[in-house]
Amino acid sequence: MKLIFLFIIFSILLLKLVNSKPILKFNSNNQFKIVQFTDLHYGSEPEDDIDNIFSQVSILDYEKPDLVIFSGDMISGYLSPFKKGDSNYWKYWDLFTEPLRERNIPWAITFGNHDGEGSLSTNEMLKIDQSYDLSLSESNSVDMHGIANYFLKIASSNSSIEEPASLIYIFDSSTKGCSKLDWGCVHQDQVDWFKNTSKSFKKTNSIAFVHIPPVEIIDLWNKYQVHGNFSETPCCFENDFGEFVPSLVESGDVHGLYFGHDHENDFRGDYKGMDLGYGRKSGAGSYSSKKPLGARVFQLTESPFTLSTWIREFDGTIVSQEIHQPSEIDQKPLQCKKKDRYSKNELIAFKVVGSFLIVFGAVAVGVAGFLGFKYYKKYEFKKQYQELKKFTNCII
Repeated sequence: MKLIFLFIIFSILLLKLVNSKPILKFNSNNQFKIVQFTDLHYGSEPEDDIDNIFSQVSILDYEKPDLVIFSGDMISGYLSPFKKGDSNYWKYWDLFTEPLRERNIPWAITFGNHDGEGSLSTNEMLKIDQSYDLSLSESNSVDMHGIANYFLKIASSNSSIEEPASLIYIFDSSTKGCSKLDWGCVHQDQVDWFKNTSKSFKKTNSIAFVHIPPVEIIDLWNKYQVHGNFSETPCCFENDFGEFVPSLVESGDVHGLYFGHDHENDFRGDYKGMDLGYGRKSGAGSYSSKKPLGARVFQLTESPFTLSTWIREFDGTIVSQEIHQPSEIDQKPLQCKKKDRYSKNELIAFKVVGSFLIVFGAVAVGVAGFLGFKYYKKYEFKKQYQELKKFTNCII
């Protein structure tokens, strides 16, 4: 009898461990809310990190979401706090997830181009994230570019329905080798994974997130009505490595694709039947968006499926984004901003070498001038001595 009791206790504990992660589900009003935090850039300056926390806390308390998506560049991996060991990674992961953990809000991440620029790889950072009970982040289920390509299921509000009512696709664009781009892209093997997954779930209504914007965001601005601002040339990716957006549009089940990366842009609009757009820069680190910190919010309705979205700023303001109609005088080149000719490290090296050459040149000129002056004085003295000698000989 005692053994049976111990077996039951062990089974309950094991079941609890297996099911320790939160289950996403539409509420009794058929609603599910997501907040997108993007480009937080923790680790820049202490005062920036404080502003980040304040903004996150404020937005979470206003919106009370069911899930948070961190859509890349959670940290500035190129800065000194992330150059040695993993202790600061744990510190900052604790910092930017604390507002969620205090409110028991689950989250999921994808990586940006700056997260993996420190001493830890994105794979190692993913393992840190997965160690938290509220993290729903996953690694690839099959071999493909990137490390964090996965989907999340949102269960129906009707508990008798076993199949997911909706899906959330997460794409990892923190890949290198994307032509001359410095920031990454989505490759064809990731697109193929999506197609297979979509087919296996019979094209379930879904929403998707990635960090790097696709080139179609420029086409959206040029040809369709949008809400929001186009303030900088997109550092996007083109379709050289995979038909990403065309495949999502063709599938018909992805109702929205959202991203960050370009800090000053926050516009969105309907692109061939799929909502396409930026979030709002959520962090004070790195270069400024010139707009208040905020987040894009998504309200999903289960049946019939609908998607609505808005931007909430840290002070509670819901942004009334201006409408932009396509115009011939405001057309943007359908081309992503290219990588700078030289990398940051190369530019730093050039500055160091240039400074050295300037100092060396100044010293060389100084030494040459000194030696020349010394030679000139010696020559003048010798000349005067010869003239004096001639004069003396004439007298004698």
